[in-house]
Amino acid sequence: MKAEPELPASSCEEPNSLTPFPKKEGGTEPNTTGVKQSAVVLSPSPLRGGVGEGFFEEPPLPSNRWGGGVGSRVKYLHFLVFALAFGLWTWKLLEPAPIPESLAGRLGEWRFYAAKLLHVSAYAFLTVLATLLPLPRYWRWYFVGLVALHGIATEIGQTFVPNRTGSVRDVIIDWVGIGLGLLTWYAMSGGRRAKGVGE
Repeated sequence: MKAEPELPASSCEEPNSLTPFPKKEGGTEPNTTGVKQSAVVLSPSPLRGGVGEGFFEEPPLPSNRWGGGVGSRVKYLHFLVFALAFGLWTWKLLEPAPIPESLAGRLGEWRFYAAKLLHVSAYAFLTVLATLLPLPRYWRWYFVGLVALHGIATEIGQTFVPNRTGSVRDVIIDWVGIGLGLLTWYAMSGGRRAKGVGE
C-alpha cells in the first residue's frame, strides 16, 4: 500500500483572517512609516449568533401598559362611556329646546327644579367617571378640571343659542354637582387617595 506523502506543517495551519495578504511577486511593501497602527475591532452583529454576540444590547420591547384581554376592553369602554356622556350633555346644553314641549307642559312649575337637578346629576356623573379613568392620578385631575371648565363654556355658549340664556347661577349649580361627584369618589375609595395606574 502506497503511503500518502506528508504535507508540510505550514500548509496544515489554519489561515489567520487578520493577517494581511502577502505582497504579490514583483510588488512593493506599502509605506507605513509614521502611520499609527490601530487595533482590529470586531463589529457587533445585530443578528443572534453572529460575531460580537453579547456586545450588542437589544432594546426592550414596548410594554403594553394595559395588557390584553377583558381588562383592556373594559378600560377602553370606560373612556368610551365618558366621551359619549360628555358629548351628549354638551349637545343637550347647547340645544334650543332640550326638553320636549309635551314633557315641559307636564312638569309645570317643577320644570325649573327638574332642570337644575339634572345639571347637578349630570356633572356629578361626569366627575365620577373622570376620577375613575384608567390613568395616572394627575391626568384624572386634568379631566376633572375639564369638566369644571365645561360648565363655564356651555353657559357662555348658551348666550348665542336661541331660547337659551347663560347665567352664573347655573355655573355654581354645575360646580355643586362636581363637588358631589368628588365626594362620591372619595366615599368609593374608602376615604383614601386613589392610586394612579402604573404608579
